Amino acid sequence: MRTQPILTAIVSLMLFPSHLAFANHGSGPGSSHASKSGTISAATQVTPNIAFCEIVKNPRLYFDKVVRVIATLHLATEASYLSDDKCVLSHDDQIGVRYVSSDEKQRDLLNNKIRKVRDIEYGGRARVTVVGILRNSSRRSFAWYRYRFDVHNVEDLAPVIIPYEGRLQGGTTYSAAVRGDNDSGLSLVIPLRMVLHVGARIEWTNLKEFPSLAELGVSSQQRIVFTVISDQTKQMTELRWNRTVECKILGVKE
Repeated sequence: MRTQPILTAIVSLMLFPSHLAFANHGSGPGSSHASKSGTISAATQVTPNIAFCEIVKNPRLYFDKVVRVIATLHLATEASYLSDDKCVLSHDDQIGVRYVSSDEKQRDLLNNKIRKVRDIEYGGRARVTVVGILRNSSRRSFAWYRYRFDVHNVEDLAPVIIPYEGRLQGGTTYSAAVRGDNDSGLSLVIPLRMVLHVGARIEWTNLKEFPSLAELGVSSQQRIVFTVISDQTKQMTELRWNRTVECKILGVKE
């Protein structure tokens, strides 16, 4: 009779639950565990860290796989994009972004982080660490990209900081050396480049929040990170304009 084999099989299933059969199936680095809807399965235990430029170079190796990348996130009018200065992409080869959430709580967390990138100190772009899935899906409309990266989680974000070299632009974050100034309280060691017939003045909106900077002497220097929150030029006479640049200090660098 075949009763004994059947009983043995039933006992085996009771002792070794069926979900253990998937423990070693596709669980290594680069495995997908991704559903067709774009969400990442809870079964994902190890997420490989992949250089963004490696994904750009060999995209087909990473289609539909869960990866972690560090890149620059740009928020545009109709879409978001990932990029890296080490591998500049042409307009046709851009990698667009879609935000994917498995529940309302996760969606709220993603939305809050993306809203932060729109704050003045970020200026619509940020250096981010994201976990997601690269899709072989293009878009050819007002928003244009060759591939799409479905972002499941934003693990870290920070403003894109540019070394100051004499020019300032609104909505941009800079790193620069400053020193004490008897007039404005603080001045840039590298003077702001002047345009003929235009007088420029930098106003620090929150200098009082940094007593150590307010007490700097003319011969003392300190490096800071700051954002240009306003840049306005007003005509004073027929051949004279005044430029006022309002800057917010984000931090002091050791």
